[in-house]
Amino acid sequence: MIRGMTILLLLILLLGCIERVERRPDGFDRAKIIAACDQIIDDFQAALRQELTTALARGGAENAIYVCNVRAPAIADSFSQMAGIDIRRVSLRQRNSQYTPDSFETAVLKKFEAAGMSEPQSYSRLVFDSANVKRFRYMKEIKVGQLCLKCHGDPDAFPAPLKAALAQNYPNDHAVGYAVGDSRGAFSVIVNYPEARETITALLSEHGR
Repeated sequence: MIRGMTILLLLILLLGCIERVERRPDGFDRAKIIAACDQIIDDFQAALRQELTTALARGGAENAIYVCNVRAPAIADSFSQMAGIDIRRVSLRQRNSQYTPDSFETAVLKKFEAAGMSEPQSYSRLVFDSANVKRFRYMKEIKVGQLCLKCHGDPDAFPAPLKAALAQNYPNDHAVGYAVGDSRGAFSVIVNYPEARETITALLSEHGR
């Protein structure tokens, strides 16, 4: 009886600690931060998809190389200008060295790939100390779509201009040979809190979330 009550007391204390981590006095709210991360990723994807579609219409797949090489990092930088937010794309099979994952991202990407889920997966971790929340890391998987195959599909089927553009811009390219539904990589977001508090509030309010 006493042992059972002791275990119950420990569980209550543990849950109390978790609650203090999830909802800290500085307003940290995990659910809201994840919603903000998802919104940023949605906006990033929409902007990138629009630029890729336009580039393909104007000059074929080789013209889309410029978007991936120049515009994609610029789009990421524009979102990273928001206070407390940093976002980029990462992959285990890089085309651009800027997308090389760190150790945390590598481990998560391997989990995504091994799971092989049909829908994009997500993963988050809170890194904190005893005083203040430091960083909230959030990753959302990128699945290969039909549009992606134009530059990331079977390299033997690529038109000569695209092959030349890839060879010139990415001589060590590993991001080919994908099929629809494959795990291409992930969006990786770092939220520095409480620096990002106003950004999150404004973003969710703007999108009615």
